[in-house]
Amino acid sequence: MEWDVIVIGAGPAGCFTAKLIALSGFKVLILEEHQEIGYPVQCAGLISPRAMELAGVDKNTVLNNLTGLRVYSPLDALFNVESSNDLALAIDRVKFDQELATKAENAGAVLMKGVKVDGTTRIAGGFRLTVAGRSKTISTKLLIGADGANSSVSKWLRLSRPNLRAVMYAVDAQMQCADTSSISVFLGQNLAPGWFGWMIPLDEKTCRVGTGYALVKPAYSPQHYFQELVDQNPQIFKDLKIIRYTSGIVPLGKMPRIYSANAMLVGDAACQTKPISGGGIYMSLRGALVCSQTAVEALREDNLSEVKISSYQKLWEKEMEEERASAMKLRESFLNFSDEDIDLVIRFLNKPKYHKLILKYGDIDYPSYLGKKLLNLVLRKNSLIKATLKISGKFRE
Repeated sequence: MEWDVIVIGAGPAGCFTAKLIALSGFKVLILEEHQEIGYPVQCAGLISPRAMELAGVDKNTVLNNLTGLRVYSPLDALFNVESSNDLALAIDRVKFDQELATKAENAGAVLMKGVKVDGTTRIAGGFRLTVAGRSKTISTKLLIGADGANSSVSKWLRLSRPNLRAVMYAVDAQMQCADTSSISVFLGQNLAPGWFGWMIPLDEKTCRVGTGYALVKPAYSPQHYFQELVDQNPQIFKDLKIIRYTSGIVPLGKMPRIYSANAMLVGDAACQTKPISGGGIYMSLRGALVCSQTAVEALREDNLSEVKISSYQKLWEKEMEEERASAMKLRESFLNFSDEDIDLVIRFLNKPKYHKLILKYGDIDYPSYLGKKLLNLVLRKNSLIKATLKISGKFRE
C-alpha cells in the first residue's frame, strides 16, 4: 500500500485525526477537495474554552470572548444572564482550520489540496481511490471519511445516515452591536421551526447572524426563516449589511455504524454533533481522539478487520452516547412546546436564583445536563409558573 491512512476532508476532525495518527509514525495523506483550507465557511465559529484547549490552537484565532447569554422568546420575553467567566469563544474559523492543518503537516501528514476523490474500490488489505482528473489511483490500508454532512465516504461504504438535519442560513454582517459580550438566541416556530436563531458579536460593528430549521418537512426555505428573524426584530437588525454567507447543514441523530473493515468515519460524517445546538467542533475533536486511538492500535497489530475496527464505535458510544441520547430527548420535548409555552418558561426562569443554576450547570459542550435540570423544574412547577405569572400580570391566556 502507498499509504497507511488516507483521510478525506481537511476540516478539524480530519486534520486532528491525521495529526494524532502521524505522530505515531504512520504514513498519512489528507485529501481536501477545496483549494484553500477553511473555505467555504459553513459554521458559526462558536466554541468552548475546553474545545480550544483540546485543539491546541493559538489564541490569536479568538475574535471575541463571550460571557453573557440573551434568549428572546417568540412573544417578547427576554432572558438575560451574565457570567464572570467565558461561556464561549467566537473564533476565526478559517484560521482555526488552517492552524489544525499546519499542525497535522508538522506531525508528518501530507496534505494535498484541490483533490476530489471520485470513488473507492475495496481491494485486498484496504482501498484503492480514484481521483478526478488523474490517471493514477491511490491505495491505502485505512480510509477515514472526514468529509462532512454529505459524506461521500459513508455512501461508498453503504453506511446509512439519519434523515434529520439542521439546515441553516447564516451570514457575517456589519451592524451595530450594542452588547459585544453576549450571545443572543431567538426562539419561535415562525423564524426557526425545530431550531433557533442566533447572533454572535465579533466586535462593535460585526456580528454573525443565522437561523434555520430542523424538521424533515419544513414549510419554507431557510432563507425565508432568516428574513423572518430580521423582520421580527427590526430594533436589532435595522442596519444589517451582509458581508458573506456562511450557511451549512448539520446531521442530527445517531448513525447505526461509523466503521467498516479498513474504514472509519469521523466528525460530521459520523454525526458527531450536538443535537441541541448543532455544534460539531468539540464533538469532532473528541471523535478524532477515539478514531485515532483505534487506528493506531489496529495498524500496529496489522489488523484492520471489521471486528477490530468496531471497537471505535464502542469506545465512542461509551464516551458520548449518553449525552447525545439525552440531548435528543430534550430536543423532542422542546418540539412539543408552543410559542406561548416558550414565552412562559423564559419569563419564569428570568430570576436571580435560576440565573445561578444556569451559570453553575451550563456547559455548551454538554448541554443536556443543564437541559434536564431545567426541563424537570418546568414540568414540576408548570402550574406554579402559570399562577405566578398570572398574579404578576405577565401571563397571557
